[in-house]
Amino acid sequence: MKQQKLIKAVQILVVLFALAAVLLVLGHTVKNGRRTEAVLPAVEDVPVYVECEEGSVVTVFLQAKEDFQISGLELLLVNISPESKGTLHLTLKDSGQNLLMEQILPVNTLTPGEWFTVPAEIGLTKQETYEFAMTADGSEPYFMQLPLEETNRALPFVETVEKNGAEVGSGVSLGVDVVTEAAVTFGDIFYYSVPLSIAAAFVLILYILFGKEKLLCGIRKIPARAFLSSYGNDLFLVLLFVGICISIYVRAYHNGVYITSDSAGYLREAVNLVQGNGFHYDGIAGYDSWFANWPILYPAMIAAVMFVTHTNAYLASKILSMLLAGLILLVLRRRFGKEAWFYALCLTNIGFLNLTYYTWSEIPFMLFLLLFAFALAKILKEEDPSLKCYVFLGLWGVCCFLTRYYGLYVWFVVGLYLLILLGNYKKTKEKRIFRKGICLTATAFLSGILSLLYLFMNKMRNGMASGVSRSLWWDDYEKLTNDLIESLLVEIFNIFSLQVPQIIDDCPYSIKVLILGAVFLLVFRFITKRCRRFSTESVLIVLAVSYYIIFIGIRYVSSMDTFYFRFFEPATFLFCIGAAGLILPDIRHKKGTASFAALVVTVMTAAVFSLLYNGVQNGGMRAENSYYASLAGQWDEAYAEIPEKSVVIFSGLDFRASWYRPDVVEGMIVPEDTWESLQNTYYGSDYLCIRAEDARTMVREGDYDNSVKTALEDGLETYGNGNGYVTIALH
Repeated sequence: MKQQKLIKAVQILVVLFALAAVLLVLGHTVKNGRRTEAVLPAVEDVPVYVECEEGSVVTVFLQAKEDFQISGLELLLVNISPESKGTLHLTLKDSGQNLLMEQILPVNTLTPGEWFTVPAEIGLTKQETYEFAMTADGSEPYFMQLPLEETNRALPFVETVEKNGAEVGSGVSLGVDVVTEAAVTFGDIFYYSVPLSIAAAFVLILYILFGKEKLLCGIRKIPARAFLSSYGNDLFLVLLFVGICISIYVRAYHNGVYITSDSAGYLREAVNLVQGNGFHYDGIAGYDSWFANWPILYPAMIAAVMFVTHTNAYLASKILSMLLAGLILLVLRRRFGKEAWFYALCLTNIGFLNLTYYTWSEIPFMLFLLLFAFALAKILKEEDPSLKCYVFLGLWGVCCFLTRYYGLYVWFVVGLYLLILLGNYKKTKEKRIFRKGICLTATAFLSGILSLLYLFMNKMRNGMASGVSRSLWWDDYEKLTNDLIESLLVEIFNIFSLQVPQIIDDCPYSIKVLILGAVFLLVFRFITKRCRRFSTESVLIVLAVSYYIIFIGIRYVSSMDTFYFRFFEPATFLFCIGAAGLILPDIRHKKGTASFAALVVTVMTAAVFSLLYNGVQNGGMRAENSYYASLAGQWDEAYAEIPEKSVVIFSGLDFRASWYRPDVVEGMIVPEDTWESLQNTYYGSDYLCIRAEDARTMVREGDYDNSVKTALEDGLETYGNGNGYVTIALH
């Protein structure tokens, strides 16, 4: 007995020594270790470009802020046709015009809208200026245009962009792969090697102490199956929620700011709501402007979060995205119980996650669509639905409309079901069907009246029911159709959290249409075989398909942004929830389903802890280090010379900051203006601000009214010879 104990002790010591040796090796620093980091400017989804037409030259001058080594240049280009046979000629020269790098790239090998690397092993010297030139031959690629100050702050060089010798005045979507000497260990290179080594040693020690049989018996006694059966679903939902929250905070607050022109409008209205200005999104600035371009509910929700949390509007919008994702998960949990984890996989859709990063109304719209679908399915399935069911249906329908005007489409879908109920009543003469049809009609009528009254209010206060003219302007219908094809392909692969494969992306549109047609036929066959009329799944799918059809039709007869994931994701989300319900019976009791569920929970747990670790390690949880904090500092600097309640003429300010200083409005001066007309137009502002260089040009060369020139001259005389903002009292 003593001899066996001694042998076990020796074996355990051997394992511990082996573990120590492995950890020592894994902790050893790799010789000549280097770390490569892609330093990229933040690119917003805003269609503003620096164009490189065929034969023109775009030159980017890079003045290094410090000595550093790069392994390549990172470029993001758009407007690249896969069918193009053209090339890009890229060169990089130092200040002595010595050629450091030259590449000729076929453009059909590049993916538009994605970063690609141009190899360049080069050392850059502090204060030296390098010249990166791009010449297009048989193609017209575009850089994304970026704010110059923001780009220079983010990158390790000061950037100046010229096109055909003329300065552009903005940055471009160009980054670098910076190489630094780093203490990289083998443990850093081989992911999870340290915890796996410790776990392996722990298992070996247990094996030595208890033997194979006792160890396996002990493992079998672990109530993993019972635990997952009881708590696995809820654990997965919690982990998914935490993962989404971390992703939103890190991606959309710490590492970037996702604000488009729509977002800026929502945020500005939210700030005014908190200040008690109601629908007047320029109320703080002193104007009676009416918020009508978008419905009021989403900015009201942001304002509510601002009021409760005392945070800025942008951060409040990110917190709201987190809360809405949590509410969607709770709705799925309440509706599907312990099988909600399978439906919740729909929230891992790339399109859904991207929507949570932006300050857009689609996420609350998806929540209300989901609630509407469940309420409608309940009414259609039940023999005699209660009044409460119709009240909730009407409430969620109104919420859909107040989130997006397009939400009115849900009542067209109800109209389709009313026609089916009418047909059933003609066949059966059952009073319950007649009663259900009357109640649905009344609900749709009341909700529709409320929606129309809202639009009438907009018409009276704004002049247009939805704030702006939605009539058709010129469209390239061939390009629009191609965008539709691309967008639908993206939706299909987003469902599986995948990018469109390169082999499909490179296909001509005629082939892409055939691929879409084959997918649609397969899906149609699957649905028609599985779907039961008036089931929850059928209602979700009908709402989704109707959304696709109606929206595509509207887009072809009115003008707005082209087709992309933002528009289709709400329908895709509904469709996936419905399809999940059709797939679930096939896997519910199959062997291996429990193991798959356990694997999903395990992977999600590892992913969440990995996100937390990386976020903390990289400063991702510290607000003062965030991209937003850096951007807000730039906004403070840009607005420093502009007093409260000002109108900025020919504003070059970052449009994303329009909510940050809601007391400021943008304006312009045309030759027909007089000083009196400017005072009347900008009645809410106390000051008129204009760049001194613009004011001097207008006085010297512009064909402007004498009263305007006199006011500008007086302002310039008081201001002096600087190049900042001239401030002139308006009243």
